[in-house]
Amino acid sequence: MPAHNAAAYLDEAVTSILGQTFRDFEFIIIDDGSTDATPWILKRYAELDSRIQVHHQENLGMISALNRGCRLARGDFIARMDAVDFSFPDRLEKQLAYIEGHPQIGILGTWIHNIDKDGSLRGTWRPPTNPKMLRWTLFFGVCVAHPSVLMRRDVITRLNFYRPDAVHGEDVDLWFRASSLTEFGNVSEVLLKYRVWTGSTHQRGLQGRSDRHVQLLAAYIKDVLNIDPPIEAVAGLRQLRVGPRIEEPQQIRLTADLIQRLYQHFREKPH
Repeated sequence: MPAHNAAAYLDEAVTSILGQTFRDFEFIIIDDGSTDATPWILKRYAELDSRIQVHHQENLGMISALNRGCRLARGDFIARMDAVDFSFPDRLEKQLAYIEGHPQIGILGTWIHNIDKDGSLRGTWRPPTNPKMLRWTLFFGVCVAHPSVLMRRDVITRLNFYRPDAVHGEDVDLWFRASSLTEFGNVSEVLLKYRVWTGSTHQRGLQGRSDRHVQLLAAYIKDVLNIDPPIEAVAGLRQLRVGPRIEEPQQIRLTADLIQRLYQHFREKPH
C-alpha cells in the first residue's frame, strides 16, 4: 500500500486490512514522503501489529512506491491496496480461494463500490468475470480495478513490475503487458470500496490519465493487429466505455472499422 498525505482515511484503510479473515500476510506500506500525520499514524500501527512493515522514502510518486513495495514482498501473491480505500473483511480469503482454484489466472480483481470523500455510495462497478471477455474489455478500458487486485508474484516479477515511465497509466500498461503472460479474472462480489472525489489523486490526474491510456492502447493495438491505428479511433474505443459520446461521423466510422478489425482478429486468435 503506497501512502502519501493520506491521514484523513488511513485508519479506515489500515484497519480494513488488519481485520481480514485471512490472517497470514505481511502488510507492506510505503510512505511516499508524506508531510501530514501519515508517518505518525503508520508508526502507531506498526507498533501494534508485527505484520506491518513501514518504509519511508522521499516523495517519488506512486510508481516508485508500488515497485518498492512489490520488490520487498516475499509471498507467492501480492495484493494491492490504496491508503484511502476500504477492503471488506473477507476480501483476501475469497480472492485466494478463487485464484488457487483457477491456476490460469494471474491477476484477479473484484467488483467494487465507488464512494465519495464522505463514504457515500456513488455507484458499483461489476466488470466481467470471464477471462475471454476481460481480454476483449482491454480494448476499451481497464478490465480489473487496480486497488482490488491480487496478483501472482511470479507474473509481476516476469514483467519487471510497473514501468517507471507509465505515469498516469501504470495499471493499464501493466495489464497490456500481462495479457501476453496470463489470464485475468474478477470475483463476482463487491469486496472493496474505492474512494474517488474531486480532490483525489485519480481525479486530479484524470485528463493526463485519459491521454496516457489512449497512447498505451494505440501501442497495444499496433502489437495486436500489426498496424498503426488512427488515434481518433483509439480514442473512440475509450469513449465508448467512459465517454464523452462520439459525435463526429468521421470518428464514428474510424472507430467502427477498428472494432471490426479487432473483433475479426479476436475470433481468429482468441489467445
